[in-house]
Amino acid sequence: MIFADKSLNSDKTAYDEAVATPDNRDGAIDTLVSIIRAMGDLSFPIDDEADTEMLRGLCEKFARHVENGAPVPSHDIAQDSEGLRQWANVRRFYIDRRGNEQAFVNDRISNYRDIVQDLVAGLKTVGQRDQDTETGIREHLGAVEEAVASGNIDEIRSVVSDTIYNVADIFAKQKSEYETQIDELNTRMSCLREDLVQAKEEMQRDALTQAYNRGAFDGAITRALNMHFILDQPVTLVLIDLDEFKAINDNHGHAAGDELLRKIGECLARSFIRKGDFVARYGGDEFAVILSDTSATHAQPLLDRFMQAVASIRLDSVNPELPASIGCSIGFTELHAKDTATSAINRADTALYDAKSAGRNQYKFAAPEIAPG
Repeated sequence: MIFADKSLNSDKTAYDEAVATPDNRDGAIDTLVSIIRAMGDLSFPIDDEADTEMLRGLCEKFARHVENGAPVPSHDIAQDSEGLRQWANVRRFYIDRRGNEQAFVNDRISNYRDIVQDLVAGLKTVGQRDQDTETGIREHLGAVEEAVASGNIDEIRSVVSDTIYNVADIFAKQKSEYETQIDELNTRMSCLREDLVQAKEEMQRDALTQAYNRGAFDGAITRALNMHFILDQPVTLVLIDLDEFKAINDNHGHAAGDELLRKIGECLARSFIRKGDFVARYGGDEFAVILSDTSATHAQPLLDRFMQAVASIRLDSVNPELPASIGCSIGFTELHAKDTATSAINRADTALYDAKSAGRNQYKFAAPEIAPG
């Protein structure tokens, strides 16, 4: 395997002979490939929803280029007969993407600062308006005092009438301006709140499968235990592990593995469709599902539906006409009042191990061990 770079052949001082051993070079290549793929998997959209999927595909092409010199036509990188890498283009791609993300974040932060500044300016305007209102009222009351001092009844009557009208007009205008400003601030704050909620939601999602991530699961299982304790409604915890996932990666490449994980995510979304169903990528090729208000008995038809959906998966990157030969081992359990997150997960994990030991591609149930009394 050749790791030379045409653009860097003359730069001999960049490498130390003691460091540039074949093992170290291979390790560096593997590390760089992992970094590029992670950038695609863990990135967030900076323009629109299509940006993430587009970037993931582009990162996969660059990763293959680093691995074996594969072409990247969109960046004018052709297949080289000697397998030489275009390191300068790889660096430029990584730097440009990180620069775009930084610009996106800075722009968002700037927008949030503008909103805060608008709020501060609005409060200052309110304070100034209150002072102007107070000054106007004092002027009208001064006119009334002068009229009273004159002792002219007609003049007093006229000034008092004008004062009542003018003061009422001042308060009416102030009220209208307050309402307009409050409406504007509410609109801006509502947009900010929706933006933050969306950002938080995106941060809790696994970019590859669109299931929730492990951090979101940790919070969800705690909430499920609390609600089970309060409402005494059945809750089922399901752990899912893909059978022979490593073989898919080893025999067909990471692109096929990623495609499989995405399709598993789609199967989960189609199988557990209720609003209260919580689906997360637990780690690697493992997934977790929390089924609220669902007993283990009622969970079994849902697991059957999911396993049927998995059995129908086809991998386009391998052969779209052939079955993917994918199966899942599943362990599930019901929560009970004395459970902790650890005890519930361990029990479901034990059932998952039993399913694998029994031949894989099946599910096993672990009943809660409830102490007498």
